[in-house]
Amino acid sequence: MSTELSLPDHAAIPVSKLAYGHFTTMVVDNGRVRGLARHLERLDRDCWVLFGQGLPEDVVRAALRAALPEAGAVVARVTVVAPEIDIRRPEAPGEPKVLVDTAPLPETEAETETEPLKVRTAGYQRDLPQVKHVGTFGLHYQRRLARMAGFDDVLFATRDGQVSEGSTWNIGFLDREGAVVWPSAPALPGTAMGLIQSGLSRVGVPSRVRPVQADELPSFAAAFATSAVSPVRLIGSIDDVVYEPDPDLAARLRRAHDATAAERV
Repeated sequence: MSTELSLPDHAAIPVSKLAYGHFTTMVVDNGRVRGLARHLERLDRDCWVLFGQGLPEDVVRAALRAALPEAGAVVARVTVVAPEIDIRRPEAPGEPKVLVDTAPLPETEAETETEPLKVRTAGYQRDLPQVKHVGTFGLHYQRRLARMAGFDDVLFATRDGQVSEGSTWNIGFLDREGAVVWPSAPALPGTAMGLIQSGLSRVGVPSRVRPVQADELPSFAAAFATSAVSPVRLIGSIDDVVYEPDPDLAARLRRAHDATAAERV
């Protein structure tokens, strides 16, 4: 991909041309992003998988700077598509284009923000789970079903009963020995999850990755969700398994996440 930036016009790209691509979402606060290197690495890695070529860092940075406000905090989504590729010519070579959209940070009541999540499990796995691609219909459908049934969100499990990931978040557990456990089933390697993993040793919390079966959920002391927009959110229940909220755990996890300094775009 050329390192010369040519910002595409969103409106000039038909919706049908946006069905094949990948993206990443980040919180930008006064021009700085915590975990920016991880987002850039994800975009480059996924671009190789989908388009057979990398995505230069300077192209992404320039596109972000052109779209960001001069000050304040926003949620920025960087989407990479190739308009030459569509359902009629999926084999076509494509030149990746970088699109950047920004939105205000979600406005949530403080009570809702700290209220533990109530989630249910569903047998579902995303296509290419290691890639943050634009094919999100399935996960949104499963989340809609969970919300309509009175839950806050949905947690996916594989056909053999292994817990994998939430709809738009990773999940971690605290075992009875005080270690954080991350499921090893195929899932998106989240940027916030990576920040927490790298920071856990600094705050004295052991961490391990291993298979987590749905039938062993009652054996854990706690569970939490993590995403770029909401780095730490305690989970109060999964199906009929209830976890006692642990504010100290949430604080330790947040310190681990924040141990990595924000980087300027």
